[in-house]
Formats: sequence, C-alpha cells, structure tokens
Amino acid sequence: MSSLKSVLITLATTLFGTIVALGVVEGGVRLFVPSKPQGPKWSDRPVFYFRSPGAPTMQNYPYNPKKPAGTYRVAVIGDSFTFAPFMQFTDTFSYKLQQMLKVNGSPRNVEVINYGVPAYSTSHEIDTTKQAIAEGADLIILQITLNDPEIKAHRPSGLTENMKDRFGPLKLKGSVRKIAKHWKTLGFILTRLHNSQTHQAYIDYFTQLFTDDKTWKPFTESMGRLVALAKESNTPIVSVVFPLFGIAMDANYPFYPIHAKVKDLMTSLSVPILDVSDIYQGIPLEHLQVIPGVDRHPNEIAHRMAAEHIYLWLEGRNMIPPEFVIQEKFATRLGVNKQRPWINPETIQSTPATTAQQ
Repeated sequence: MSSLKSVLITLATTLFGTIVALGVVEGGVRLFVPSKPQGPKWSDRPVFYFRSPGAPTMQNYPYNPKKPAGTYRVAVIGDSFTFAPFMQFTDTFSYKLQQMLKVNGSPRNVEVINYGVPAYSTSHEIDTTKQAIAEGADLIILQITLNDPEIKAHRPSGLTENMKDRFGPLKLKGSVRKIAKHWKTLGFILTRLHNSQTHQAYIDYFTQLFTDDKTWKPFTESMGRLVALAKESNTPIVSVVFPLFGIAMDANYPFYPIHAKVKDLMTSLSVPILDVSDIYQGIPLEHLQVIPGVDRHPNEIAHRMAAEHIYLWLEGRNMIPPEFVIQEKFATRLGVNKQRPWINPETIQSTPATTAQQ
C-alpha cells in the first residue's frame, strides 16, 4: 500500500506541476504575445472601381487598337502585378508612367497601354506580345513576376474572388477553434507551426519553378519566342522584374538567386533588364501589400515607386523620345512656387556631403 501511495503522490505532484507550468505559460502568452486587434475592420481599398464608357476591359481608358498618327505607344505586358487587382487602373505603374511622359504637354500624344492579365504566365504573354505589336507598340516593357514559369493548361482571365491562399494565415475551424479561443497557448503554438511551414513552402514553391526543368525549360522557351517576336518586328523591348511581396526585402530575402537567374536569361536574349527590388529594401510589407496580410500584390505606393524607377532607368538609357523627357524635377513640394531642384544621385560622381545637402 505504501508503494501505491507513493506512486499516487508522485502522479499527483507531477500533474499539479504540469498544471502550474501550463498556467504560467498561458499567462505569459496572454501577457506578452499580442492578440489580434478587436473592433471594426477597416480597409483603404476603393469604395468602388470605375471604368470609362467604351473601354472593352478593366485595364485602360478606351484606346484605338489602330495607333493614331502622331502617337508614341508603350505596351506594358505582364500578369497581375501589371494589372493590379484591388486598385484603380489609374493607380498602376503603367498609368503613372504615362502621366510622367505627358507632363511636358508635348503636341505629340503618348499612350502607355496596360496589357496585364491576372494569373498569366509567360507562355500566355506570347499572344499578348503579338497583339501589342499589331497595335503599333513603339516600346514593349515586359514585367516579370517570379511565378511566370507556372504551367497552366487554361488561359486565365482574372483571379477568383476569395480564392484559397495556400500560403495565407492559419484559419482554425470547429472544436479546435473554440478551444484555442480560450486556450491561447494552443492557438499560439499552432499559429507558429503553421507560419513556419507556410513560410518555407512559399520559398520552396517559387524556387522550384526556376530549378525544375519541367517549368524552367518551358519558361525559357516561351521567353525566347516572345523576345523573337519583338525583334522580328524591330520593336524595342525591355524587361522589369519585381520582387515577391510575401517576404520582406532585406538581407534574408531568399529569392536573390532567382532574380540573378532571370537577369542572366534576359541578358542572354540581349534584352535590357531592370530589377526594382532594391527600391523596396527596408520598407515594411504592410506599406507595400495591397491588402496587408491578406493579398501580397503591390499596392499604390509600390506601383508609384516602380513607375519612377522605370522612368529614370529608361531616361538613363536614352529610350524616351526627347519631347517626353521630364524637363523640371524637384526634390521638394512644399509650396506653390520655387522648390529645391532634384539631382539624380547616379549622376553625381563625387560631391561633398555638405554641397549635396544644400
């Protein structure tokens, strides 16, 4: 009996210690782990989306497929990063670029046409390139996203509303959700495990697209055909690669090797390439995602930054007709009159810091 009593005491002590330990952990989680903010949900997305009467698609104002005389036309070809879901079409980097090219008020018209279609892969953009050339493109800007090697048997036309996100946040259901609502430690552990798994899955998925011959080879073949179409028609073509906005742009951003591989491919095809990743370094993702934590497409801020960078890059390569080159650039906008002139830092060879700040 004494041995049984000793065993029971040991079990009771262990159980009590476990309960106390769990209680301490639960208290720590409740005290130090921030919970999701309560209260009404907010959104900075448009109240409604507009389209001009006569516009056949959601991408642009109406335009004549047959380019009018005296018009300079830029074609931007890409996927959802070009199309920009959850944004007005007038906030896209394509339209921002058009605004910049029009600022001089040149008698010659300029159009930047957005040919972006959500969920398109490079294989689908071959036909889009044919269309842009047939419609008189004077310059093609090919926007590259790191999911472009995806193989789809169908031809996408958009995204599905409320579509399932395989890399999205954890959504508990049923009894587990009810238990986790009161037992915060369980919810914390499950969330951390889920985040760790989806983070790695996110990295593995996009990396594999560029390392597996089943996707990489068709991608390079499609890109070669697309570029050949432009060159056969003597249409200048450049490329712009965007980062993925699901992981912060810092020293730990895992897709730099993919960016380098894309650059090598476009260089081998003799296509100038601009990587806009650097301009987003150090900026929190919630300032760049169109719906923070829910949709990882770039928002209005990211598009405006890209447009500026693309413009300066094209200007630096003398790829913008002289009448569209912006004549007045300022470093400030603090009043209605005289402002401090803007100086491109890339043109400054060795300017003393005191002079540069004046």
